[in-house]
Amino acid sequence: MKLENIAKYLIAGTLLFSVACTKDLEEKPLSIISPDQFYQTEAQCIQGVNGVYSTLPDIFGQEDLWKSIEQGTDLIMYVPTNDFTQEYTFTAASPGNVTGLWTKCYKAISNANVATSRIAVAPISDAMKTRLTGEAKYLRALYYYILVNTFGNVPLWTNEMTVDEVSQLRRTDAKEVRAQIKADLLDASNNLPATWGKSDVGRATKGAALALLAKVYLFDKDWGNAQKYAQQVVDMGIYDLVSFADVFDPNNKFKNNKESIFEIQFLRDPAANTNTKINYYYTWFMPLKDANNKTYAGVDFGTTVLRGYENYYPSAVFVNMFEEGDKRKDVTLATTFGAQPFTRFLKPNRPWFGAKFWDLQANDRNSGKDLYFQRYSDVLLILAEAMNEQSNTGGALQWINKVRLDHGGLTEQLAGLGQTAIRQQIMKERAIEFVGEFQRKWDLDRWGTLVDAVRSVAEDNPKGAQNVKPTHVVFPIPDAEILKNPNLLPQNEGY
Repeated sequence: MKLENIAKYLIAGTLLFSVACTKDLEEKPLSIISPDQFYQTEAQCIQGVNGVYSTLPDIFGQEDLWKSIEQGTDLIMYVPTNDFTQEYTFTAASPGNVTGLWTKCYKAISNANVATSRIAVAPISDAMKTRLTGEAKYLRALYYYILVNTFGNVPLWTNEMTVDEVSQLRRTDAKEVRAQIKADLLDASNNLPATWGKSDVGRATKGAALALLAKVYLFDKDWGNAQKYAQQVVDMGIYDLVSFADVFDPNNKFKNNKESIFEIQFLRDPAANTNTKINYYYTWFMPLKDANNKTYAGVDFGTTVLRGYENYYPSAVFVNMFEEGDKRKDVTLATTFGAQPFTRFLKPNRPWFGAKFWDLQANDRNSGKDLYFQRYSDVLLILAEAMNEQSNTGGALQWINKVRLDHGGLTEQLAGLGQTAIRQQIMKERAIEFVGEFQRKWDLDRWGTLVDAVRSVAEDNPKGAQNVKPTHVVFPIPDAEILKNPNLLPQNEGY
């Protein structure tokens, strides 16, 4: 079964026989097609794995994930007050958006477990079994990666289970969960292709598995393995840095570019004005439309059908991170659009977030712009961090300089820095490179700097600075889930 674009098939590929459905881990399935009737042909097996992909747009394209990772950090400020996440007032009874993450990730994990077990005995070629199992394992690892980073200890299972069995699961130590993630990613890296043909672009690859494996080793502070697997991505020779402006082109011209390792696929046909699989991420960063119904904060984008909620603005700390001449600043932040100056801002002397976050081909709130989960610059900064922590400061600076020069256009090569200074530089580079890309809170968590980072932006987020605690590195297990399964107790510390 060929895919012109995997996004076209995500809806059709959603499994109809999952043990864990969208409402909670206990809901009984609406079995239109049971696994026993399915997975009988190659086309059905591909459709089954497409169903595991299908949860990605629901997680990344809505607010569940980005609010829990990007809001309440030191980079992105949220305008409305009394927000649980930004002000660190969430509780187990009112945990904010993470309840959606819990249910969606476990729905997808259950689908992945069904896929791996059924494909193993399906009457299809061994080559197709290997490929599809590799995809399912990469995706299962990704969903567990989201869960363990969000909640810490979580239930872990990798085989088909009944509803009753799932509803009695206890939480597994985060180290054991990460061990399973690494095992899945290693298997996937050995069985996935390096690239896909045009009709299958967007599916998981060997590089995606290796890059995520390297990242997981960063959480373990296993610097040697983080370097090993990141270097394997580099040695594949198929990725490179692309102009930062092209990577984040607001007209969405460069989907699945050479820098992209894995991006969440969305699809919108502006000509036909059809919405196949869309997100509304961009709306949170766009200005509201002016009273004239033509411009947005005084700027004419050449279209009047955009929807801006103007919810986010950059912290003063983040604005000041950019060095003079860093080209990434004009892509990430905006005081003008072309020759047109914005006539108002959310905060005096504070720019809007810029083209990196815009989709000028959107209609109303419906955007077909892909969202990056893994980029090559991330691999290079993983290498830099792993090398620096092993006292290879020269090697670390090599990769930092490549990102700064190729993306930032900065001409000065950093040299002669010690380990501590390089560590600080990596933290800054990751902020500049990946703001808004589902990374910041998890970076702060693994560095142990969350509290200091939030307190550093007290000017913009005074309540968050006052309330944040070390225990906020993870969210609470939602009370709603504990009511269904008391074995999820004890609750995370601090809740």
